[in-house]
Amino acid sequence: MKVLQLGKAFPPIKKLGGVEKVMEYFYYGLNEFGIHCDVLGVNDRSKNEIDNYCNEGLIFRESLLFKAKSTFFSISLIFRLWKIQNKYDIIHVHLPDPMALIALFITRPKSKVIIHWHSNILKQKYLYILVKFFESWLLKRSDLILCTTPKYAINNDVLKPFNAKISYVIIGLDVDNSNFNPELELKINSDYKDKKKVVYVGRFVYYKGIEYLIRSFTLVKSDCVLYLIGSGELEIRMKSLVTELGLDSKIVFLGEVNEKDKFTYIKSSNLLVLPSIYKTEAYGIVQIEAMAMGVPVLSTKIAGSGVDWVNKDGESGITVLPENSLELAQAIDKVFLNPDFQVKISEGAKSRYTSFFTKKNMIEDLVIKYKGVLVN
Repeated sequence: MKVLQLGKAFPPIKKLGGVEKVMEYFYYGLNEFGIHCDVLGVNDRSKNEIDNYCNEGLIFRESLLFKAKSTFFSISLIFRLWKIQNKYDIIHVHLPDPMALIALFITRPKSKVIIHWHSNILKQKYLYILVKFFESWLLKRSDLILCTTPKYAINNDVLKPFNAKISYVIIGLDVDNSNFNPELELKINSDYKDKKKVVYVGRFVYYKGIEYLIRSFTLVKSDCVLYLIGSGELEIRMKSLVTELGLDSKIVFLGEVNEKDKFTYIKSSNLLVLPSIYKTEAYGIVQIEAMAMGVPVLSTKIAGSGVDWVNKDGESGITVLPENSLELAQAIDKVFLNPDFQVKISEGAKSRYTSFFTKKNMIEDLVIKYKGVLVN
């Protein structure tokens, strides 16, 4: 069996999101499992490159033409797909990605096509008008549509007509104990040894709800510090808000950090917060990264999203209403002012990860889905 993953881009290109992280998990996991998996995406510069990180699996990075609305456009990606498409039994396309939609429409591959529906296009309404035709064509053409959780497909107006071919694969990962920075861990614990530590990891974009998390720290009674890891279009505004609210001593902007340091900050923290406000946040992989290390999660109950399915309220953490700084503050205090509850959800986070969210479970389930498509 040979599989081609088609998506926007592939790490280590900077400022990519959860979708590209899933592609990375699949690439390594499938090749390690014995399934030949290549990846096709766009480079972050005007240059074609081919990388090889795992067994024979290739990463095709096609020359960037231009970038608009978080979409990478590339003419060479279309030509590459046309050239290599017949080598694969399955083309696994990760959406939303307008470039991938256009490329598939033009090349019309004969392979089985699996759509991985990570989220709807919500904010870019004018862009969606342009790509809706290609999206509808591919939904009809596809052999299987995978969602990230069973909850996300329910009441999704775009997917409703295709319920008969919708399934899901739970995203999982393995946390390598060697992927930590022990010197940084000592420094974190030394700098804030008497404080509880809260961490946010993600882009500074509209749907992440970072403003509500920052404002919640004017209401938090616990003695804690908040680490903000990431960057994006709202970063300058958020830094100004922290200064305006007089929270410079409580909130630390860390910017972009490498994977090893990211996992070290999460491991060294007592709580991870994902305060997203729109269902563009369909899953929240960072929740699993925290749970894998026994760090409980505070996240939001977003209508139509699977975020609060991943983080089970009262078991692996707490879920609150979106756009509500008061509830965020009360939840943080509930964790830190009740030691027994903090221990309970910390243990529950680790247990939920082990039961549902390991890479082994994910890859085995994905291979079953692949075989089912090929048989049918």
